[in-house]
Amino acid sequence: MSSLVFSKNNLFFIFLVMGYIFGVILYDCIGFKYTDELLALFLAFFAALILWERKNWREAIPIMTIICIFLFYTIYSFIIHSNVSGAIIKDLLIQIKPFIGFYCAYLIAPQLTSAQKRFICILCLIIGGLIVIVGLTNHIYPVFGHPSRLATAATATAFLFLYCSTYTWSDVLVFVLLLSAGIFSTRSKFYGFWLIAVFLLIYSKSGGKLRFSWKDSGIVFCLFLLVVWLVRDKIILYYVDGMMNSREMWSRPAMMLTSGRILYDYFPFGSGLGSFGSYASGEYYSAIYEIYGIDQLWGISRSTGFFICDAFYPSLAQFGIAGVILYITFWVLILRKGYCCVSAHNRKQWMILLLSFLFFLIEGIADTTFTHNRGLFILIITAITLKEMKYSHETSHGHI
Repeated sequence: MSSLVFSKNNLFFIFLVMGYIFGVILYDCIGFKYTDELLALFLAFFAALILWERKNWREAIPIMTIICIFLFYTIYSFIIHSNVSGAIIKDLLIQIKPFIGFYCAYLIAPQLTSAQKRFICILCLIIGGLIVIVGLTNHIYPVFGHPSRLATAATATAFLFLYCSTYTWSDVLVFVLLLSAGIFSTRSKFYGFWLIAVFLLIYSKSGGKLRFSWKDSGIVFCLFLLVVWLVRDKIILYYVDGMMNSREMWSRPAMMLTSGRILYDYFPFGSGLGSFGSYASGEYYSAIYEIYGIDQLWGISRSTGFFICDAFYPSLAQFGIAGVILYITFWVLILRKGYCCVSAHNRKQWMILLLSFLFFLIEGIADTTFTHNRGLFILIITAITLKEMKYSHETSHGHI
């Protein structure tokens, strides 16, 4: 066990490379749908070994807190009969996976060598070139299954490269090029994230501090307005036109509006696991859709439930107002910890945290990436970045 723990950096390096190749790039191509579950299971097992070796049980508090929260929601779901047992258990595993992955990676806290980071950077360049070839040859569906997954694969590649880079201007340029491969997806949400990411990265590299000041807040707000203007057609198409069509409301506005009603009707803990907006609620068709009269809509009905799990935010109705607050708290704590550690030596890490938050903020509107394989991988990068940032801050201030 000791030798296993002492070689944690090498093990994590192999895990990161294999997870990137098989859990992100080849996930849809090979057709094995449990890769992300195996990644989370490996992280949990590895974190348990590290915890046993260190004997510092306080490090397990965040993980135990997450387990207790989801245990409560599981018991609550069974009490109110939110769905059948299979749906509750399956949704529990799906919903807890990203948080377990994040906090386990944070606990493991690997420190990759320069050679390992250089290898990963080269790998990202090769994969980035292959993504471009896939886009140019229009083989998106055979390789990635859907254009949106090409976009998230390009994003994960760019994130991984940025984490392993030395953050020079040439590295920033490569990040932009790798991220630009996602343009082949033709997704409006990706265009918005691309614009924000490129602007913030160049602004930060040019000397902008990206702190919570009036100046930086004003810049971000203006950038947000520009993004909204660029994707205005899709916003109107998905959410405005759909809500104005009273005879046949479209799936996305119907799910968003119904989630609001569920938050009110099932205050404060929501409708329970496997009941609404999740994959399990569609596979084990939830009675909630019939109760709220949206079970006959195309894309939400029992026979055509393509859009039940089409956005992340509606699924938060399962957890109620309390769950919404907990999810917001999760990101507030990440950004707060990162913000408290910002210095001239770790601007790259601060940028990764900000971009990760913005990525999931935008993705949640029209995808459930947060609970999927690529979302898990980006959260792992976010976790090890935050721990690296915290370690750097403590070292520079003589706390360790």
